[in-house]
This record gives sequence, structure tokens and C-alpha cells, in this order.
Amino acid sequence: MSNSRDLSTDPTDGTGPSWVVLDAMGVIYEHGDDVQHLLIPYLRTHSCPLDDNEIRALYIACSLGELSSTEFWRRAEVYGACSDDDYCQLHRLNEAVIDVAREMVARDVRIACLSNDVTEWSRLLRRRFGLDEVISEWVISGDERVRKPARGIYHVLLRRLGCDAGDVVFVDDGEANLDAAAREGMWTVMYTGGDERRSLRHRSASSPAELRALLSMR
Repeated sequence: MSNSRDLSTDPTDGTGPSWVVLDAMGVIYEHGDDVQHLLIPYLRTHSCPLDDNEIRALYIACSLGELSSTEFWRRAEVYGACSDDDYCQLHRLNEAVIDVAREMVARDVRIACLSNDVTEWSRLLRRRFGLDEVISEWVISGDERVRKPARGIYHVLLRRLGCDAGDVVFVDDGEANLDAAAREGMWTVMYTGGDERRSLRHRSASSPAELRALLSMR
């Protein structure tokens, strides 16, 4: 049985959601697993001696606000060789997804971001791409000290947005994160970014055009 809600029959006001909440990695930005595809290769080019599991553990601690990014580079034994600015240059914006977000803003739907990310890196990226012009609220695990899919970060999101769960469509590339959002009563869309995966529990969009169509349903 699907946990997703039918966007075409939104009971809140008959006009669709008040908020669209986007995941960062794999939705706003191109790489869904940024640790595997960006961070680990970046560290390898700078002779990081840690193994992949140790790097992931350090990243998770940093994305929970337990370490600063400076301390992350120190513990990865690359301080001075690596930097926030240099690393964040590797990220690429999903410009077509942001175009969809701009269209939603023009229709008086507000946009937020809910992401597991390092505080410093999240802020650098949003400034680099000028995303505060489109995305009005950011709920980042490194700031809140809790990561998706833990319930607490969804509660933080709803408090920050000042709305009910039924007023929110949450777009993510991870089913566990969407499952948790659906349990809180949010509408859900799995964004697969070009591959043909389809969720059995959530509406799925494999392209910005499909995402636009789902978010535009009335």
C-alpha cells in the first residue's frame, strides 16, 4: 500500500500545497550520494589516509553538528590541503529543478530545503548559487543536530514553516526519508534525477518535467 498522498485531491484548500520542500543532494544539486561521488574522491586526491568507512563516519558526525568543517579536515588529516571553498566547487546545481521551484514561487507556493548536510558547506553552496532568492527556509542537519529520517528533523521543519504536514510536499531521492515524511502526514515525491527507478510507496519523477507535472496538479 502506498504511503504517498494524491496531490490532485489535496483537501487543504483545493489549490495545492503551501510549501514544496526539496532535498539538497540529488534534488537541488546533481549528486545524490555526495560523500561517495565527491567527498571521498576529493580526499583521495589529497592523500587522505582514512578508509571509506572512517570518512563516512567523520562526515556523519560533521553533518550532525558534532564537528566543524575545520575539525573535519583536521581529522581527515588533510587540513591545509583541503578547504570548504575548494570542495564545494565540485557541486553542480540541478538548474532545471530550480527553474521548477521558481515557477512554484511565481504561483505563491513557498520553497524550503530539508537536507542532511554540513552547516558550513550548505551555506557556501546556497550563497554560491544565489539560492536564497528562491528557497526561503533551510533546515539543515548540521544546524539542528538531527538527520533524516529521524522524526525530530521533520518536526523542526514543520515548526519553522509554521504549517501542518498536509500543507507540505516533500521531494527527496531517498525512500527512507520519504517514508518518514509520509508518516508525519506530508505529501511525498521521489525524485530520481534521470534514472528510471519508481517507488511503490511514493509518486515518482525521473525528470524536472515530471516533477513540474506532479507539483502542478490541482
